[in-house]
Amino acid sequence: MTEKTKAPIWLVAHPTYRYAEDVKALARKAGLRVVDADFASSAERADAVSAKDAPKLTLKPEYAPAKADAKKE
Repeated sequence: MTEKTKAPIWLVAHPTYRYAEDVKALARKAGLRVVDADFASSAERADAVSAKDAPKLTLKPEYAPAKADAKKE
């Protein structure tokens, strides 16, 4: 790919090993470049695909947010 024909950007929260899916493989299949969402420039954000058009990712169970415990009395 040349500089003029860069692939669209997929903003993904890193580290990518937290996801059940192979992020790099999904990006290649969809023709996207993976960029860390926390460090993306405003230009990269402008070139990013929308969330509805990006591949879906699921966190591995060990990285999922903790569920709130029931309120104890």
